[in-house]
Amino acid sequence: MQRLDGGGWDPAPRLTLFDAWSGVCTAAYDWTPPEATQREVCNCGYARGSCGRFPAGEAADAVRFSLLRERLIYVLEKDHAPIEHGEIDPVTDPREPLASQARAFLESWRSLLPRTVS
Repeated sequence: MQRLDGGGWDPAPRLTLFDAWSGVCTAAYDWTPPEATQREVCNCGYARGSCGRFPAGEAADAVRFSLLRERLIYVLEKDHAPIEHGEIDPVTDPREPLASQARAFLESWRSLLPRTVS
């Protein structure tokens, strides 16, 4: 995954990973969607019905992350309601693309922190 530029949204949508990211879609086979699709569909969540590659049997259609003290929490959603949640270790968790998304979230979150001067 690679961070995309700000995108010129006004106002910016609430992006799942804080920033817009590009990556490979693994819904059916590895494929890199056009940047516009990644910005408007992949990065915003809730792609069911707006993405022809969205897996029909997939339970969740969005994921949210938050930090609680030193724990990274994920919430899988369907139709804007939570269906699963838990703690995730983005380094050791084998669930992809969830672990990659968690790493991107942390990288975006860390970029928002003020830089300390030594």
